[in-house]
Amino acid sequence: MNLTSKSRYALKIMIDLAHHGATQALVRRNEIAHRQGVPTDYLDQIMIKLRGADLVKSVRGRSGGYLLGRASAEITMWDIFYAVEGNSMVPVDCILTNHICDFESSCSSKDAWTTIFGSVKSSLSAINLSGLVTDWRAEHDGRVEPSSATAPSIQECRSGTAGCSTGAKKQVALDKEAEING
Repeated sequence: MNLTSKSRYALKIMIDLAHHGATQALVRRNEIAHRQGVPTDYLDQIMIKLRGADLVKSVRGRSGGYLLGRASAEITMWDIFYAVEGNSMVPVDCILTNHICDFESSCSSKDAWTTIFGSVKSSLSAINLSGLVTDWRAEHDGRVEPSSATAPSIQECRSGTAGCSTGAKKQVALDKEAEING
């Protein structure tokens, strides 16, 4: 399983759409790119995948923009990540339907991979976009004007803690401690 910058940006884009779409009929491409620090060409590539998965709808024209394809409570992190990453979300090919492997009958790890994948998918499917937006709004304690193009961007948290929320910093620390203690 590989989460790339496409997944990180797609999540930021979807949170932005859910947050700003609550008060605007359509959210403009350039506003999303500006707030989230996503290059517009890359945003376009991601939006194509999100539209293909019916997570986002677009309206063309001068007054056009984007909106969520369905209610934010119905969109999960799994939906978002799978839309942009596809089968690279699957750790090994043997757990895909209709995959044939010469070693399947004697493979000692297929069941383990199936369990691991099921846990990851289940965990990501349990987190919906509505909850993420609610958490983000609570972190910012009303300091963000939903229609403002100059609102602070939704920060991503990667290997370090710069730009992370307190909860995310705690999780990064716990993850690092777990790695050390193995």
